[in-house]
Amino acid sequence: MNISGMDSLSITLISIIVVSFLSAFIKGRKKDRCLNKIDDFFVHIYNSKEKSIWGRVDVESNALIINFEEKDQTSNKNFILYKNEFKNMQLILRLHRYFDAIQKKRRDKLLDKVLHPGIFSKLKRNLGNVFATAKDAVAEIVNTLMATAKNMGPMKALSGQAKYVDKLKDDSLSSLTGNAFEPIWERCIGKKVIVEAFDDNMVKMEGVLVEYSQNYICLFDASIDGIEEEGAHDLLVSRAYGTIRHVVN
Repeated sequence: MNISGMDSLSITLISIIVVSFLSAFIKGRKKDRCLNKIDDFFVHIYNSKEKSIWGRVDVESNALIINFEEKDQTSNKNFILYKNEFKNMQLILRLHRYFDAIQKKRRDKLLDKVLHPGIFSKLKRNLGNVFATAKDAVAEIVNTLMATAKNMGPMKALSGQAKYVDKLKDDSLSSLTGNAFEPIWERCIGKKVIVEAFDDNMVKMEGVLVEYSQNYICLFDASIDGIEEEGAHDLLVSRAYGTIRHVVN
C-alpha cells in the first residue's frame, strides 16, 4: 500500500512539475495580449501600492519599463514594474493627446479591425480562442493535480513537500485572474460595455471592448465615472479590480 501510494504520489508530482515548467516557459516568453496593445505608448498607471506612474511604456513578457520623458533628454529616467507587481496595477490609461501620427494610425487600424472584422481576422481570433480554451483546461488540470497531491497520505506526512506543492501552485497560477476564453465576452467584442469596480460601485468605466486577457480588459474610447479623467483615452482594467457588468445597446 505504501509503495503504491508513493508511486501515485511520484506520478502526480512529476506531472505537476512538467505542466508547471511548460506553463512558466510559455508565460516567460509570451506578452499579455492587452498589455501588448499599449507597447510604446504614453500611459498613466493607477497602482494600488505605489503612487501613480506615467510615461512611455516598453512592454516585456516579465516587466514594464516606464520611460519618464523630460525636456532635457540627458536626464531621462525610467521605472521598472516587474511581473510580480502587475497585480497592483488597477487601471492603465493610454492618453490620446500623446499620440504621434504613426501611433494614431496603428491604434485606429486596430479599432477598425475590431468593428469591421474580415474573414482572416475572424479566423485568427477563432484559432486563438481554441488555444485559449486549451490553456484554461491546463490550468484546471494543474489545480486538480495539486489538490490531489496535497491530500495524499504520504504528502500529509511530509509537510515540507506539501509546502512545496503550494509554492508550485502559486508560481504557476497566481498571476492568472480569469479565463483566457470567456464565451459571453466574445459576443461583446466591438460593442460598448460598462465595467464596474468590485470594491467601489461608484467607479464605472465605459468603452468599446477591443480585447481581454486572463488579467485585463481593454476598452477603447473609454470614460470613467468616479475618477478624474485626463482627456480622451483608452483603458486597461485589471480583472482583479473590476469586471464587465453591462452591454450598452
